[in-house]
Amino acid sequence: MGIDVGALRERRREPDVSYWVQLLRQRYAGMMIVVGRDNWMRSKVILLQVALQTTESNELAAGGVSDVVARINSAFSTLTYQPVVFLHTQEVTFSQYLALLTVADAFLVTSLREGMALRTHEFVECQDGRHRPLILSEFSGFRSCIAVNPYDTHGTAKAIHQALTMSDEEALSRWEDLHNHVVNPNSQTFVISFSHAAFAPTPNTPSKQTLIPSLRLTPRSSSHATKHSSRRILLLDFEGTLWRPDMSRAGLLAPFVPPEGAVELLNKFSANQRNEVWLLSGLPIKSLEQVAAKEPGVGIVAENGCFAKIPVQNGKGGVWISMVANLNLTWKGLCVEILNYFTERTPGSFVEEREASVVWRFWTGPTDDCADRQWARRQAAEAQNHIFDSLGERYGLRIIPGSNSFLVLPNNISRSTAVGAILHPGGPAHSPRSSSMPDLYVPVSGGGGDVGFVFAVGSDEKLLRRLNELDNAETVSTSGKGTDAKWKLDAGDVGNMMWLFANSP
Repeated sequence: MGIDVGALRERRREPDVSYWVQLLRQRYAGMMIVVGRDNWMRSKVILLQVALQTTESNELAAGGVSDVVARINSAFSTLTYQPVVFLHTQEVTFSQYLALLTVADAFLVTSLREGMALRTHEFVECQDGRHRPLILSEFSGFRSCIAVNPYDTHGTAKAIHQALTMSDEEALSRWEDLHNHVVNPNSQTFVISFSHAAFAPTPNTPSKQTLIPSLRLTPRSSSHATKHSSRRILLLDFEGTLWRPDMSRAGLLAPFVPPEGAVELLNKFSANQRNEVWLLSGLPIKSLEQVAAKEPGVGIVAENGCFAKIPVQNGKGGVWISMVANLNLTWKGLCVEILNYFTERTPGSFVEEREASVVWRFWTGPTDDCADRQWARRQAAEAQNHIFDSLGERYGLRIIPGSNSFLVLPNNISRSTAVGAILHPGGPAHSPRSSSMPDLYVPVSGGGGDVGFVFAVGSDEKLLRRLNELDNAETVSTSGKGTDAKWKLDAGDVGNMMWLFANSP
């Protein structure tokens, strides 16, 4: 749903609209104009309130609004200044309305309930030359506007002040995003996006290509693939595979402590000179540095592919390589601002800002489907929509949803791309994505040229599908769902099976 942008532009070019624009600018010269339209700085700012009466209850409420307007005007009016001009849509022609939207320094919509909210679209297109901000009720939307709670008078006053004092650069940035949202969505883009979303395969609903039956992994089935390989790359998922973190609020907020069992297993794997071990994780660098300190010979992928740490070999390596060095990360501040807004309205939630990604933990309570958790899920869905609409296309972001949290990170970064860098000739330090230049201190680690065997265990379906394209790769899924991996492994059997591998020659 939207407006006919072309028709609106034609109407704005009519002489009647130009006449009213000039008249309003002369009438309110030297003042800032806030235009408000709802269903129902003293001497420097004027509010032009346009009310739409649609029901009998609104007509009754209009009397109370008129009393408030009269009280304000009687208290603050002078011979040359009237702070509030209260109009009804019946008293304003469409040409006059377009002129108001054109000269407005801010547009205020504080609806408690909203339909299509097309008047905000009209304001955006009328501001193609001035780019002034939109103040919008949080019950209507949140896209690059200044959101307010209509019940919060102090917050609304601050929002008006923010809009009227906003810099031209920020106002232009917000307007460009709003303009793209108004112009781009149409019936064609809706059909295309809906078709992609409806027919895209997922792990729970596999496509025809994912109907390959996976076998149950056993020590016997895996030993033949490993014993004849002179060099083996092992890709081990950390969270959910080698280690099951405490997902309670206390556990998530507690300082990270490397699990001893996982560290011992990594030590055992890396002690074999034929193995090159990589730990794949979504944790930040600060936490994984503790794992690196205990086992420097293990390579580490942090933040789901944003960073990779070269394993120490012959006293060289041990440096972190950024896979996002060439990407614009200014989106994080805007994303955190949006999530802070929802955090205030979602009890128990909190935001984790990392080096190149952001996580919102919207639920940390019991796993039963209680009313509070349902509310948190609705808030999470709305937050994801707002982030994707306002930041996703502009900065190239993707959102990975979870049962109690979701992750926001650059679109072309994943564990799969990190593994691609690991398998690149020369390793991640010499891959096109790397921020590091080849030097004597970064060993040529990784690379698929002389690798006899690649073994990956985890629940990242995208990574497992990619590795299936290699003739010398064995992939194991621990998700317990439909999978493209060649083998399946129950989560409870991961520890025993990994130790069997580690003890093999």
